[in-house]
Amino acid sequence: MHKSAGFIFKRNLAFLFLLLFLASSNANAEGKGEDSYIALEPFTVNLVGLHQVLQIAITLKPAKPDMAEKIKAYVPAIRNEIILLLSEKTPEEIQSAEGKKKLIVETRKAANKALGLTAKDGISEALFVSIIVQ
Repeated sequence: MHKSAGFIFKRNLAFLFLLLFLASSNANAEGKGEDSYIALEPFTVNLVGLHQVLQIAITLKPAKPDMAEKIKAYVPAIRNEIILLLSEKTPEEIQSAEGKKKLIVETRKAANKALGLTAKDGISEALFVSIIVQ
């Protein structure tokens, strides 16, 4: 019985995906997988002057995998610190690439302030997933 090349290709591709899935699951089970990230609900705040609004989505990276649960427990305090930080900004401060980089550092520091920790023990990175000034 002759099998078409398309069938063989699809079968091999499915097998490859199965192997990749199993390898990924095994690595995560052993703690060798990707670091966990914690996505915060998007923020919408008035910028200084109340004429423009900032909409921003932020994801936090724990410095240590075991910190993820503590960070999740402190999300309300973390959001409060970040909202206070963002509401002090002017549109000019965050429009440039340099301004955004500075805001990333300030956001990480604000989140760690809420945790009472440093970047070494608390949140090692704050990542902007989206940022819109209207």
